[in-house]
Amino acid sequence: MSKYSELSRAKLSFEYLHTNSTTHEFLFGAIAELLDNSRDAAATKVNIYTVPRDDLRGSCMLCFLDDGDGMEPDEISSVMKFGSSCKKSGESNMIGQYGNGLKSGSMRIGKDFILFTKKESTMSCLMLSRTFHETENLQEVIVPMPSWNRQTRLPLLSGEEERSKHNTEIDLIIKYSPFNSKMELFQQFDLIDSDTGTLVVCYNLKTLDNGEPEIDINTDPNDILLTQMEYEREYEDEREHFTIPEKKSFRAYTAVLYQEPRMRIYIQHKKVRTKRLETMLYLPKQYEYSSARFKARSEKETHEAENKFKIAEERAREAESDARNLEKKLGDGGTKEERVELRLAQRQAIECRRDADILRKLADRKRKSLKEPKTLKFTFGLNITNRKCFGMFVYNCSRLIKMYERVGPQLEGGSSGVGVVGVVNVPYLVLEPTHNKQDFADAKEYRHLLRALGEYLHHYWQICGVIDPRTGSGVRNFWAEFGYFTNKWTEEPSPEPKYTKKRLMKTQQWQQCDRCLKWRLLPFSNQNYNKMELSDEWTCLQNTDVNYNKCMIAEQQIKIPVENISRKPFEEAVTKKPDSSRERKKSNEVRKSKRSISPIVVSRTPDSVSKSSSQLVARNNPRPPRHQEAEVQHEKKIKINKRKSSPAPLVMNERRKPRESQNKIKKNVLSSSDEDAPLAALKGKTASNGVSSKKRSVSPPVQTNGAHVQKKTKEARSLSVFNSGSNNEKQITDLKEKHAKELLNMRKIQDKLSESLRLCLHYFSPPSWPTKKEDLINLELDKLLDFSLNKFFDTYEVNLTELIGQYTQLATEEEDRRKGLEDDLTRLRKMVVKILKKSPNIDTGDELPSESNVDELLKLVVQRMEGR
Repeated sequence: MSKYSELSRAKLSFEYLHTNSTTHEFLFGAIAELLDNSRDAAATKVNIYTVPRDDLRGSCMLCFLDDGDGMEPDEISSVMKFGSSCKKSGESNMIGQYGNGLKSGSMRIGKDFILFTKKESTMSCLMLSRTFHETENLQEVIVPMPSWNRQTRLPLLSGEEERSKHNTEIDLIIKYSPFNSKMELFQQFDLIDSDTGTLVVCYNLKTLDNGEPEIDINTDPNDILLTQMEYEREYEDEREHFTIPEKKSFRAYTAVLYQEPRMRIYIQHKKVRTKRLETMLYLPKQYEYSSARFKARSEKETHEAENKFKIAEERAREAESDARNLEKKLGDGGTKEERVELRLAQRQAIECRRDADILRKLADRKRKSLKEPKTLKFTFGLNITNRKCFGMFVYNCSRLIKMYERVGPQLEGGSSGVGVVGVVNVPYLVLEPTHNKQDFADAKEYRHLLRALGEYLHHYWQICGVIDPRTGSGVRNFWAEFGYFTNKWTEEPSPEPKYTKKRLMKTQQWQQCDRCLKWRLLPFSNQNYNKMELSDEWTCLQNTDVNYNKCMIAEQQIKIPVENISRKPFEEAVTKKPDSSRERKKSNEVRKSKRSISPIVVSRTPDSVSKSSSQLVARNNPRPPRHQEAEVQHEKKIKINKRKSSPAPLVMNERRKPRESQNKIKKNVLSSSDEDAPLAALKGKTASNGVSSKKRSVSPPVQTNGAHVQKKTKEARSLSVFNSGSNNEKQITDLKEKHAKELLNMRKIQDKLSESLRLCLHYFSPPSWPTKKEDLINLELDKLLDFSLNKFFDTYEVNLTELIGQYTQLATEEEDRRKGLEDDLTRLRKMVVKILKKSPNIDTGDELPSESNVDELLKLVVQRMEGR
C-alpha cells in the first residue's frame, strides 16, 4: 500500500448512516436484523424490551439482551466495518452475510445506539451516535470503543499512552448516551447475567411526521405494535380491509420469523410462542421441486472461486520459480544463512502450492455444482385457524424473507387457493436475499420460483379435498365445517366451542422445551382443551406424552406426506388454462352451426337413401355426450378392423356394413343388456337412434330387374347377422365365466395378502405413528395400496432405536447406582470395623474385626446384646 499512499481515498460521511438505514421500509424488518445477530451468535435466549425515558426522543429506549457468544475487543472493532463480514460463506447457514445489519437496523430504529458485550475475561462497549456527530459538526464516522477487565474492571490498555484515549471515549459515552456515569455503564454489563452475551440499546427513536413514536408500547404491555397503517392491506376483488397480524404485532412477526426456531424469544419479558408453520397446517402435503434455472448465485460463487484459484496459482508459480532460481544459484555451496533462506523459500512454495490445490478443488466442485439442478421442498396446507391469512412464506436459510405471497390460482380473485399457506426454504446457493432481507436480489429467478409455486399449488388444490374434482364445487361446505359460513374470505371463524375444538383437533400443537430447546408434540384431549395457553417456562417434564417427557429423548420428527407427481404431464395440465365464458359461447355457436342440416334431396339411388337418412337421424337425435361419443368411436374402430380381417359374405351389402355396425354399436352402448343385440339388428338398424324403419324409407327403391335379387339379399343378410350374433353370444358367455373365475381367485389372493399386511401393520405399529392400531387393522384397500411401507418401517426402526437407547440409559443409570451403593456399603463396613476395634465395651469374642468378617461379628454382637 506504500506506493499508493499519495493517492486520494474515499471517505465515509456520517450521513451515510442515515442513507444506509433507509433500505428498511418495514420497521419490524430492521428490528429483526438485531435478532439475526443474536441467532448467528448461538444465543439460546433473547429479550426485547423497552425502558421508559421521557427525556429521550420516542419516550423510551429499545433494548436487545441475549446470551450469545459475545465479542472480544478485537472482534468488536470489526463490527464497524461496512460491507465486510466473517460470516460470509457459500456453505454457511448464518443469516448475516453483508456485515451491514447492525448498522442499518439500529439506525432505522433510532438515531443512536450503544452496545455492551462480555466474553471470557473482557468487557467492551461501543457507541454509534448521529446526535454526537451533528452536535460536534463531524463529517467522519467516529466510534468510541473502550474495554475493561471483567474481574478488576480496569481499562485494557496496551500502554500508558492509550489512557488519554480511553478517558476521552468514556467522556463521550457519558455525555451522549443515556447513562450519565461510569457506574451506570457497569450496571448495564451486570444485566448480562450469563458468562457471555450482548446488550444493544437503541435510543432517540424515530418518530412519525406528527411527532408520535413509530412503535406503540401502551396498547398491549406484552407486545410492540406499529402505530402506522402500513399493516392494512386491500384486495381488489373484495374491497375489504383487514389486519395481517404479522404486519401489526412484533410478537406475531417473531413467531414466524424463523422456520426452525432454536432460540427463546421474549418481548417485554414475556415469552413468544414461536411456530413451525408446517406443523400448524391442516392436510399438509410436501413436494420436491428440482430445477436448473437457479444459476445466478452459483455462477457468482463459481466466478469468485475461479478468480481465487487463478491468483493462488500465480502466487504458487512465482514461489516455485523463486525457490528453483535460488537453489540453482547456490548449487551445492552457499553459506548457512543462504541455505536457511533456501529452505524457507521451498517451504513457502510448498504451502502456496497446497493452497492452490485446495482452491482448485473448491473451484472444480463449484463448477460441477453449477450444472446440477437445485432441489427445493414445497409444503402446502390449509390455514383453518385464520382463513383470510393465506399465501406463500419464503424463507432463506430459515429466515423469513417474504410472507403471504400470492401465487397461481390465488391471484385470480376467486375461491381457488384461498386459505392455503405454502412454505419453502431457499438456501443461499439458490437465491440471494437483498441487504434488508425483505426481497431477493435476482428478480427473474424469484419470479420463476413463484411460478413454480403456483403450479404446484394448483395440483395441491385439486387433491386436498376442498373441492369435488368432478364438479369443481364444495368450497363453501368444506369451510362451513370449521365455522366459516359465508363466501366473504375476510370473515372471522365462529367462536363457538364446537368449531374452536374442531379446529384445534385438526391441527397439531407443538411446544419447545426451555431447557433442551427440543420440540414436542402435545397430545390433544378434552382435559387439556381449555388449557392450551401454556406457561412461559415449559419443559419436557410437563409433557403428558410419557414417550417424550425427558430432555434426553430425541426430538420428534415432523411427518408430512410427500406427494410425487410427474413433471412434464403436470406442466401441460397446469399451463392449459380453462376457456373463458366468451370462448365457450363462441364454441357453442360453431358447434350448433355444424349441426345445421341442409335440405334433403330425394334421389333414386341407394347411396342417396343412406345419405338422406343419415341427415334425418342427425337432425332428430341430439349429439351424444363427449365421453359416449369417444367410446362409440373406439368400438367402431375395433369393429371395422375385425370386419377388414374377415372376408365379406356379400358384395352388394359391403357399402352398407359400416352403417349397420355403427347402429349395432350404438344399440349396444344404449341398451341395458348384451343379449338383445341380435334381435335389435333384426328389428331395425336405426332403432338405437330413435328412427323407425318407416322413416328410413324416405325415397323408395327404383323398380328394376334386380328387385328380386335385392329382396333375397336382405333376407340372407338378416340370417347371417342372426347366426353371427348367436355365436358371439356363446363366446361372450364363456369369456365372462372364465373372467369371473379368475377374478374370484384374484380376490381371494388379494384378501389374504391385505389381511396379512394389516396384521403386520397392527403388530409392528410404532408408538409415534399417527394412525392408531385399531385403525390400521381396518384399513380400506385403496388406503392400503397407498400406504408408505418404507416410511412406516423407518419410523419403526427409529422408535426401536430410541427405545433401546432409553433402556440402555436406564440400565447404565441402574449400574451406576448399584456401584454407588456398593461403594457406600464398603465405606460403612470400614467404619463399623473401626468402631468394633476402638470400642472396649463391645465383645466380639476371639476373632479380630475385619472387612471380611464384619457381617458375622455384627450378628454375634446383636445376639449377645439381645441375650442380655
